[in-house]
Amino acid sequence: MRTSKHNSTEQYQSAPTLQTPKPPPTPEQIRQRARAIYAARGGMDGMALNDWLKAEQELKRELESEHRDTHKQFGRVDFLRQRSLR
Repeated sequence: MRTSKHNSTEQYQSAPTLQTPKPPPTPEQIRQRARAIYAARGGMDGMALNDWLKAEQELKRELESEHRDTHKQFGRVDFLRQRSLR
């Protein structure tokens, strides 16, 4: 017969590990996204800075969203761990 203490140990072993935050977008990633924005708006010249800034903002927002999702996931794991230890 397994004890509840043993079961909680199994839960810890199956829990995901915390990921380190991803580095900020590289200039090449921003450049590629800016090119896609440029193409999507018809390739009109004169908006290179705006395209770059929009690309940078979009990429940073995506990284922040991924980071938040990861923390939400681990927050749920911690809640379940605390609950199983009672």
